Amino acid sequence: MGALASELDVSAVLGPDGIIGDYIDDFEPRDSQLGMAALIDEAIGLGESRVIEASTGIGKSFAYLVPAFLSDARVVISTGTRNLQDQLFEKDIPLIRRAIVSDKKVALLKGRSNYCCPQRLQRYRAEDRFKSREMASIFAALAAWSEHTESGDIGEFAGIPENDSLWYYATSNADNCLGGECPEIDRCFVLKARKQAMDADILVINHHLYFSDLALKQDGFGEILPDADVLIFDEAHQLPDIAGNFYGQQVTMRQIDLLCRDIIEAEIAEAAESKALRKRCNRLEQCAADLRLALRSFPQKAEWERIQNAPAVRQAVTSLQQAIDALDDELEPMVSRGKELGMCQRRLRALKAALQAFLSADENQVSWYELNERSFRLAQSPLEVAQAFHQQLELADFRSVFFTSATLSSQQSFSYYCDRLGLDGIDCASFDSPFDYEKQALLYLPAQLPDPSDERYPLLFGELCRRLVEATEGHCFILFTSYRMLSWCAEFLRAHLDYPLLVQGELQRNELLHQFVQSENPILLGTSSFWEGVDVKGDQLRCVIIDKLPFKSPQDPVYRKRLQRVNQRGGNAFVEVQIPEATISLRQGVGRLIRDVGDSGIVALCDNRLNSKAYGRGMLASLPPMRRTSDLDEVLEFAATLGSDLSRAAVKTESA
Repeated sequence: MGALASELDVSAVLGPDGIIGDYIDDFEPRDSQLGMAALIDEAIGLGESRVIEASTGIGKSFAYLVPAFLSDARVVISTGTRNLQDQLFEKDIPLIRRAIVSDKKVALLKGRSNYCCPQRLQRYRAEDRFKSREMASIFAALAAWSEHTESGDIGEFAGIPENDSLWYYATSNADNCLGGECPEIDRCFVLKARKQAMDADILVINHHLYFSDLALKQDGFGEILPDADVLIFDEAHQLPDIAGNFYGQQVTMRQIDLLCRDIIEAEIAEAAESKALRKRCNRLEQCAADLRLALRSFPQKAEWERIQNAPAVRQAVTSLQQAIDALDDELEPMVSRGKELGMCQRRLRALKAALQAFLSADENQVSWYELNERSFRLAQSPLEVAQAFHQQLELADFRSVFFTSATLSSQQSFSYYCDRLGLDGIDCASFDSPFDYEKQALLYLPAQLPDPSDERYPLLFGELCRRLVEATEGHCFILFTSYRMLSWCAEFLRAHLDYPLLVQGELQRNELLHQFVQSENPILLGTSSFWEGVDVKGDQLRCVIIDKLPFKSPQDPVYRKRLQRVNQRGGNAFVEVQIPEATISLRQGVGRLIRDVGDSGIVALCDNRLNSKAYGRGMLASLPPMRRTSDLDEVLEFAATLGSDLSRAAVKTESA
């Protein structure tokens, strides 16, 4: 039985004789973890906020959960991923609750699309929508599961892959939810989860949901998060980019197709004798397809201003606007026929407004497009998020807000991160990892490689990868900054090695990671999505190879505009933006290797600018204090010591 929260402080829980050791096998007190917990506990008491960089291995989830349970405050914890949400709620929080006896109510809340919708399940099952026996059988099993599940969280139902189109029929979104008029409202899992959230003393959400709450408030639809005293952002390094997505808006071909599908189905259900809406929808879908074809003559992704006056593009956009107007005119007299038709009209008008905003962005925004084989995206993004983010925090009126991640600083400074989010005057702290990097890891800086722009580089890099992979007998992540280099290297290694090669794009991300853990001598090749949030502990990962410094492409439309603005204002965008962002990304990639006190291995950074450029040396100074070498023989000798105690690793998302 644990101790009462009122009788404890953070040291009594996490200190040398802390009670948490009674509930965790081989628990070792960590000064950095205790220091971080004490800092958060003190700041909550003072009503102050902090930016906290918690290096890998500290155990930062416990460092903020313990003060949360010991305080009298209502706390919202926001994570960057749903996987970390689940881990906090299903593993970390229950463990803390066994140690700390507290009457605090805890809840988990995800976005609407993570919960099955009884109304849509009932509707599509009754319509016998599915032609194949397999789909009908799966849907029937899903409907049966929905009768017994407590949460309705679709993650509990393993019968359908996460991205399967069948989920369209089983979940709702903000566009098609019937709200208070839903006949199944008494069984609504979203409503149930939100009621639990409003009553919670500690609520676990994710960043996307945090920003969605703001959108609902601004649209006059109330809120989904409770009034709380404390907000904790874990994986806080993701906030600037996620905020940029939410403070902008977009129109996609898929969005248009789904809206047309729903309008046609609403017409069938509520105005069966009519066929006019179907014709208008078919016309709108054709105009969207024509715009996609017009965009194929231009770069795959660029600022809209670069192509907006091209005759084919201009004509396609005009036709798209006219098709939206014609459909709106046809819908107008029919909205009184039923609630679904009325909802579809509201969505159509929101689409119309988003398209108009896209075509008339001001100097603080950038309109850009992106094209793929089956769809397009027209997006409007803010150049800066600081002001909007600061206003959102003020609107929520938290007493204390904490931003924590393993990588928030660049070259020992938090200025870049704080400036991006408008965190003026906030106190920042950094806590070192308990790992002995000097003994556990070797940092290899190959001197024989030319500049990455040199035409000789790919072949020499591929050959070096072969040598390192053979030395570590697989057990390797090779991280790239571009798909082009990844594809080339995958082909090269397949021709020269017999080890299992797991290549991003050939399987789902989670399946690649699962196979990496289960395979003998695996090699995984990945780009940006594998540079963070992947935690492979043990000897299954012995080497991380990075092809070059992760400078974001200046061809990205929003990023290019941001760089231009800094330079136009008399700054130096390379120093003020590009170097800090690349440094933070590099730290994330390097951080994949050492995840536990027993881990060991090699990090190979194959970009000679780290040695030849002043900024490269600054980046190196931001990395953990690993022993460094440019001698391949020394690396091969170190590799020979690895794997003597081979044990299967477990892979999970980062939560420490």
